[in-house]
Amino acid sequence: MRIVGVNKYYYLEGGPERYLLSLAEYLGQRGHEIIPFSVAYPKNLPSEYSRYFVSPAGSGEEAKLNKLKGGLAVKLRIAARSIYSMEARRRLETLIDDTKPDIVYCLNIVNHISPSVIDAAYGRNVPVVLRMSDYYLVCPNYLLLRDGRVCNDCERGYYHALHHKCVYGSMAATLTRVVGMYLHKWMGIYKKVGAYVAPTRYMREILIRGGFEAEKIHYIPTFVNLSDWEPRFDNDGYILFYGRLSPEKGVEVLLSAYAQAGVSEPLLIVGRGYSEDYLERIKGLASELVGDRVQFLGQKFGNELREIVRGAKYVVVPSIIPDNAPNVVYESFAAGKPVIASNFAGLAEQVGQDAGVLVEPGSVEGLAEAMSSLSSDTAAVERLGRAGRNKVETENSIEVHVDKLMRLFESLTSGDVLSHSG
Repeated sequence: MRIVGVNKYYYLEGGPERYLLSLAEYLGQRGHEIIPFSVAYPKNLPSEYSRYFVSPAGSGEEAKLNKLKGGLAVKLRIAARSIYSMEARRRLETLIDDTKPDIVYCLNIVNHISPSVIDAAYGRNVPVVLRMSDYYLVCPNYLLLRDGRVCNDCERGYYHALHHKCVYGSMAATLTRVVGMYLHKWMGIYKKVGAYVAPTRYMREILIRGGFEAEKIHYIPTFVNLSDWEPRFDNDGYILFYGRLSPEKGVEVLLSAYAQAGVSEPLLIVGRGYSEDYLERIKGLASELVGDRVQFLGQKFGNELREIVRGAKYVVVPSIIPDNAPNVVYESFAAGKPVIASNFAGLAEQVGQDAGVLVEPGSVEGLAEAMSSLSSDTAAVERLGRAGRNKVETENSIEVHVDKLMRLFESLTSGDVLSHSG
């Protein structure tokens, strides 16, 4: 089967990219092909299909839209692209004409590419599958978060975001996003999607509440490539947080809880700050609370990251947003590590009852108590770590994921209706 994989980055930036690149490698070994379609950023991996990629919104050197610099022309181009990109549509139509794919599989297309690619595939009679990594179809800022709390106001109408300037704190950015969401609804563009992949039951529920067709939404948990992760049930005596360093990930809650817990293990923080100002702020907070007992290691990848995870006593995922299905949980389990996580949304589904500890989201006291308890219970650390490894072996192997995904793809290409799972 030939599958066009549509994603705004074609380099390792975050979860969607890790997912797509791992999937492409695995399917390639089994005689299938994922053809990338992305934006032509300089960081991209080499590809024979890069000539089809969409031009960047700005200079191309900076992929993050909120960091792009430029005058009115650049800003207008970004705004127009976030709603509908004719360039993306034309380029994908050309790619489809030249390669004759069976399926177009869209991941993160918001802003950089736009849902115009759905029209491109639909017009060429190629089924479209859309995998949901965040909540951009129902929430203008994608996070279901406002003023530090979970927010579902836009279920009653996207216009609620305008009052709070939910996108970057900017009325212009929020208005652009809200207008785009209403326009897409008026155009019926998402009705042309053949199926949605929801990595958690929570995501499926949110989409249904947002008015999307339940029969099209398929619960398919994501995978971790177990061959990359040799489990280790002992440890080197440190606590680990890794991922994006941003307010919604609960980093400040973690630092306060760590100070309150009074545990002996150092805390290692791996990841890149979403801004330099925020990174300096949390470094200052860590120094103020616990001196030099928190180590900021920066962003790590590959074997270096895996060895850091394998050496941890346990991993903390203290998100204050209803995270969908962060890879850090599955990777930690694959490494044989327990996870302390916020008890809601996809995180609660991932961790379950026997592979980690769930705490009240945003609760410094609850997180501190959990860290203190787990740090002092060596037997529990090993027992939970083994349970986590067993969980991902059973539920989140790439083989299980691909089997479900390919059955969905085949049902769409054959015209059969596959009833949703979940």
